[in-house]
Amino acid sequence: MNSNPETAEKETSEAKEQKPEGKNSKALFFGIIAAAILLNTLIAFVLIQATRPKDFEKEREKMRVDSLKQVMETTKQMGATTDKEPIEAIVNIAGTDGERFLKATIIFEYDDQKYGELGAELTRRAPKFKSILMNHLSKLTLVELTEPDAKERISKDVLRLINNSLPSKFGEVREVMFTTFIIQ
Repeated sequence: MNSNPETAEKETSEAKEQKPEGKNSKALFFGIIAAAILLNTLIAFVLIQATRPKDFEKEREKMRVDSLKQVMETTKQMGATTDKEPIEAIVNIAGTDGERFLKATIIFEYDDQKYGELGAELTRRAPKFKSILMNHLSKLTLVELTEPDAKERISKDVLRLINNSLPSKFGEVREVMFTTFIIQ
């Protein structure tokens, strides 16, 4: 070792400067390694998410929910009706030997913008629709008429019968609504 104090001092200061540089290079090295690992993990996650097969059940459920929303929007919009000319039927209830009767009045709802001629056709065919309604209602028993969902079921049945009797060129009735439903 040198006996010169200046040289010894320089060596000591150089040694001190090199040690922190070594620690900084180790920290920098580990920082780079950690960043590379983090970046690789992120890339792997993105690739796995991108290439993972889609869950068809979730997609089907999403489509079903979307179609239900669309149907609900359509049913919330009130179309044109035949409320000025309702169809009324008074029939004996099946199985009561003429002691009980049902009085029902219905109107039709339809899309007048889509089917412009349908309103006139419904009015023209009103006698036929009255016959269809009377024939259908007269076959129902008291038990069938007093069930909790009877009006809804009957409405759907009459809707099906009415739409089947209409030529397709005129369109279709959207809904059959009861304005009177009296069991006596």
